[in-house]
Amino acid sequence: MNPVELVERVLASLTPQELREVILAIAQTQLPDDRESVTIGPIMEALTGTPDLGSGPEAWQAYLKLRQGIQDLVSRIEGMQYVEADS
Repeated sequence: MNPVELVERVLASLTPQELREVILAIAQTQLPDDRESVTIGPIMEALTGTPDLGSGPEAWQAYLKLRQGIQDLVSRIEGMQYVEADS
């Protein structure tokens, strides 16, 4: 399965509640002072089961699609917000 198909499959079945649970589980693995935020990388890895979607235009398209999907779902989770990080 190519990365775009993987991301589409993940997003098709992911609910805000499921994403909330993923984010909270990741937060619990972080140091107590760092639990107020979770970066996008671990969320993507937890959802796709892979730390890397690959390289090239197809992988970049998948990354952008997943990031947007996460952002959209987080906006529907009370008490959470998506904050774009500075690079």
